[in-house]
Amino acid sequence: MSAPYRLRASGPTTVASADRILGPHVRTYRGAAHRQSIWAATPFVLLLAYVVWLAHTGELEHWFNSGFSAFAVSVLFVLAIILIAYTAAVGGGELVRVHANGILDLRAGPRAVRWDEVQSLTAVPTPDGSGIARHVLRTTDGVQLSLGRSIAGVDELIDELRVRLVEQRSQALRVRIDEGATLRFGALSASREGIRVGDSLVGWDAVDDVEAEGGEIVVRGRGGERLGAAPLGDVPNAFLLAELAHRRG
Repeated sequence: MSAPYRLRASGPTTVASADRILGPHVRTYRGAAHRQSIWAATPFVLLLAYVVWLAHTGELEHWFNSGFSAFAVSVLFVLAIILIAYTAAVGGGELVRVHANGILDLRAGPRAVRWDEVQSLTAVPTPDGSGIARHVLRTTDGVQLSLGRSIAGVDELIDELRVRLVEQRSQALRVRIDEGATLRFGALSASREGIRVGDSLVGWDAVDDVEAEGGEIVVRGRGGERLGAAPLGDVPNAFLLAELAHRRG
């Protein structure tokens, strides 16, 4: 077999055990809330205003059996308005937690992923290449986590994941290259000689930067020229390749 065969299924991770597995909690990312959802409070505001108007004109008891029932309805309206406004401003429930030693995905499971269990983080561009639709995080055991716009502050989450992974892996990757290893980044690869794009090898001394542009990963020369490119979604861990190019440039 090419991979170990697990006879016993691993038990589901509980939120309570996350601190033991992943270390201290750093930050929580919630579900994205559309700002337009604040308009859902409009009917409740109007109904509450109508109740106030009835009380002002003395016709409140004509519509309600007692003052208590009117008060109870008013309180419910106020609570509904507060809940809608809070959700629009802050966001929905917790989706992802970042810990010192990994992340906890609360959307299904929950599932704990340590930094050393992350195999790759890949950007998936929009069909027209004008932006990023989502990022896909793959683990060493084959699980895929999709990180998209349903998560409030997803750009900050991706930046945080990149920083953590660069801190953990960049030194080891540089050592492997210096020892003569070839590192694969999907359609691209990096070695002691430089970056290979298809059949072309671009030496490190000619590389100024590796960047994302128009749905592609572009290898830039010292004068800003394109020395090679590959589709963005075909280059997992492109940020690590960019870090290597920056360090060796």
